[in-house]
Amino acid sequence: MLNTFAAWLSTTPLTAFLENAAWAVPTIQTVHILCIAVVFGGAVFVDLRVFGVIETGQPISAILDRHLPAMGVALAVLALTGGLLIASEPNRAIFRTVFWIKMALIAAAFAVTWAQARIARTGHALSEDGRAVPFYRLLAGASLALWIGVIFAGRWIGYVSGWPGSPT
Repeated sequence: MLNTFAAWLSTTPLTAFLENAAWAVPTIQTVHILCIAVVFGGAVFVDLRVFGVIETGQPISAILDRHLPAMGVALAVLALTGGLLIASEPNRAIFRTVFWIKMALIAAAFAVTWAQARIARTGHALSEDGRAVPFYRLLAGASLALWIGVIFAGRWIGYVSGWPGSPT
């Protein structure tokens, strides 16, 4: 099934355009990296607040309200640019285990960030003394680890071999 999809995608006009326009892939990669910075930066701000490092006078929900809109837009742009990067070289991404690891990490990081937002809005993120409860700190640590994993996996896509027998 993946072979069929990759073979079809590699014959589309979009892939032909991306292969022939020398400026397209570097531009898409730049936008992709900038959007990763927005998402990761927002996550770092939220998580550092959870750990009590920054903006301790602000409720966590206020930090989330400040960063989630930009993170959401950046995630949407990441989906678009990621799709375009796959279209530019279908076999490069689709047949590498690290690509699928990245996709799993993105799903997990998104779920953790969503859980953080839900818990913060219920008022259960902080204890009586204003510190984040242990489970919420655990989520913050998981968030940082997952988003860092996404960044590493994304970089490794271009440097690891494809699956044995996969198209090149």
